[in-house]
Amino acid sequence: MKTLGVMHVLFVQDMDRAINFYTQAFDFRVRNKSGFWSNLECDHGAIALTSYGQKTERKETMLIIEVDNYTEAVERIKKYGGQVLKVAEPYEGAPVYNVITVDTENNQIVISQMVN
Repeated sequence: MKTLGVMHVLFVQDMDRAINFYTQAFDFRVRNKSGFWSNLECDHGAIALTSYGQKTERKETMLIIEVDNYTEAVERIKKYGGQVLKVAEPYEGAPVYNVITVDTENNQIVISQMVN
């Protein structure tokens, strides 16, 4: 057996809106799409979106999307309907900018940029 990859699943209320957010804000590509389950990918990872349960409350996730420019990511998140809750500055032991965000489907995610 060969492990092919790992993906994180997010619950969504509106599949088209969620796909638009992730493809526009983060350049994910749609691998397959349906009203119930869609897979999106980038060069180094994948996420799945599901409408199962139609959960609307804020959902804290452990999804971290690593970027090369967190300030550009902040602008794109806002432009495509997400919210930025907090930008955590690097500190000793954690040499990263962590941007706490909420997507269009009320999933809390972290955008991270390593400090060089």
